[in-house]
Amino acid sequence: MPHVPKPPQSAKPPTPLRSAPAESGSRETLPNKTPPSDALPSDALPSDALPADALPSDALPSDALPADALPIGAMSDQAPQLDSTHDTMVGFDQESVDSTNLPDIDHEFSMQELFDAELREAIRTVPLPGDEEKLPRVEILGADGQHAALMRIDHPVKLRVRGSLGDYAFAHNSQTVIKVFGNVGHGVAEGMSSGSIRVRGHAGHGAGTAMTGGTLGIYGSAGDRTGGAMRGGGLFVRGDVGNDVGLGALAGTIVIGGDAGNNLGNPLSNVAVFIRGKAASLTPGVTEAPLRKKQEVQLGLLLISAGIRGDATDFRRIVPIAKLAAENAARGEVVPNWR
Repeated sequence: MPHVPKPPQSAKPPTPLRSAPAESGSRETLPNKTPPSDALPSDALPSDALPADALPSDALPSDALPADALPIGAMSDQAPQLDSTHDTMVGFDQESVDSTNLPDIDHEFSMQELFDAELREAIRTVPLPGDEEKLPRVEILGADGQHAALMRIDHPVKLRVRGSLGDYAFAHNSQTVIKVFGNVGHGVAEGMSSGSIRVRGHAGHGAGTAMTGGTLGIYGSAGDRTGGAMRGGGLFVRGDVGNDVGLGALAGTIVIGGDAGNNLGNPLSNVAVFIRGKAASLTPGVTEAPLRKKQEVQLGLLLISAGIRGDATDFRRIVPIAKLAAENAARGEVVPNWR
């Protein structure tokens, strides 16, 4: 009798991966004293018996602030109490959880329905009002990690992006005011020349590379080579940064609200670097120095531009040793002491 091969068994479909829950910061969780869930009916557990991060975002009260709305340094063991008057970016975070107070949306586009070129052209054709101070508001939906998204936009509008984007988001943009309610990949705002970009989440490596103007605010953490080859503009990172921050930068301002990795600063550049936390190591030829009045004003302006309420005196500047010596030598002439 001839051998008849058995029909191949159909493979089981792969189990879909479950996304990891967001970090809940220093939120307390109640001890689990409930019996096993299979011993109770599905509707027997009240919602308030679950930790807050087990509920969908739309189930939270409208005034609930996410964990990343804490002040700089609040994730440490000695985290201060949440203070809405100190560096909490309440207005920025509130827009992501309170849908009843959203500003009027003039236009709405979906990244799932339009190709990149079509989306850029749709944004460029948004009509501008007669009042130059009131920019049209554009809502961008369907952001899901797309690379090279929303690049080369040169149009004075306000963009609100819901979701995360991939590498080189908003590269070579100008005039546009952007808020991103998610994370971004490597090279965000590369070559940016004007406008402002605020990222509510984290950024990858090379954030703000070669930017020449504008303001880039990252309210999470950023990777290596943040602000590399900068030629101008202001870059603010609320959390920690990686290694080689400011590598090859010639001008501009870099503000670090948390800690930094190795090789912070550049002895051959004129970029202003301010840090609130600690650096693992400094590049040879640079040193830490307290802020003078000029630097306090410079830093205060950038914090205001980035929408941050903070005290400039909490920061220190990273400056080339040769530049600091030149400042000290000329200080008697530049800032005379009349007393």
